[in-house]
Amino acid sequence: MAYITINKENYFYNLNECLKHINNNIDNFVLILKDNAYGHGLLQISNLALEFGINFIALKNQNEAEKVKNKFKNILLLSQLAQDYESNENYILGINSLDYFNYTKKNDKIMLKLNTGMNRNGLQINELKQAIKIIKEQKLRFLGAYTHFSSPNNIDKQKKLYKEYCTYLQDNYDEKLFFHSSNSSAVFLNKNDDLAARCGLAQFGFCDVEANLKPVMSLYAQKLSSRTIQKDEIIGYDERFKATKSMLVSTYDLGYADGLIYKENIKIKNNIKILGKISMDSFVCESNQNELCIFDNAYEFAKEFNTTVYEIFVRLNQNIKKIII
Repeated sequence: MAYITINKENYFYNLNECLKHINNNIDNFVLILKDNAYGHGLLQISNLALEFGINFIALKNQNEAEKVKNKFKNILLLSQLAQDYESNENYILGINSLDYFNYTKKNDKIMLKLNTGMNRNGLQINELKQAIKIIKEQKLRFLGAYTHFSSPNNIDKQKKLYKEYCTYLQDNYDEKLFFHSSNSSAVFLNKNDDLAARCGLAQFGFCDVEANLKPVMSLYAQKLSSRTIQKDEIIGYDERFKATKSMLVSTYDLGYADGLIYKENIKIKNNIKILGKISMDSFVCESNQNELCIFDNAYEFAKEFNTTVYEIFVRLNQNIKKIII
């Protein structure tokens, strides 16, 4: 059976590298575990995060949060639809627009998403006065606010507006607010002006800027069968591979249903070439090994597809077995 290994030592190493950039204050460390912890396994990674001492995470929505709702004191829901939200003492609803306040209820815990130039979600600066008014009228538990940078190149431009937002909010609200803007890139560029930071991809060993990190995931496939094919025989759908010699080939138990990108003639770890088209549940290589490592560095594998490690990770089927090593 195909499986994923999660290197605990490397994972903890990466978390410590992130913490160095926020004065080692773990209470100000928001760990992003959305989309099945970037494909690494929400249940497995959340257990490691708890062991490390993390108490504040961010997830996509309440469906994800239900799986770990009793583990963490603070769970920020980044993309939850407000009309479907059911409050929980550990949940914090991310407010992506003023419309969300049509569905919030007294005592709901909230954080405002601030649009500082990425133009994906969030409130504009001219909407903050109305937001504060509604928060007070509805007696919501307003904990803070956050923004997201579009790229490392745009951080300084967005930060200027972000600081205006934060100053306005704090000046117009009596209780101390918790602000966080820095993603992994901003953290490792040392452009974190907040007391807090959010780290997503960096925890798994990758960053869009230079950072001293270690890959956490390795992906393996196991052999289903072997056979010898002769010159001019084909492999797979649409006869996309024809042998130029006699070859010993094997079929392995990973395919595009498991998250491999559907492409021909790609190479996996150790420069082994997949022959012909990837099938839904398998691929074929010139090999007789009982198992093959697909990748132990997702960045190198991603280059085969001209894509990012994000896509490589989140495509992986959640049912692939995960082993902590």
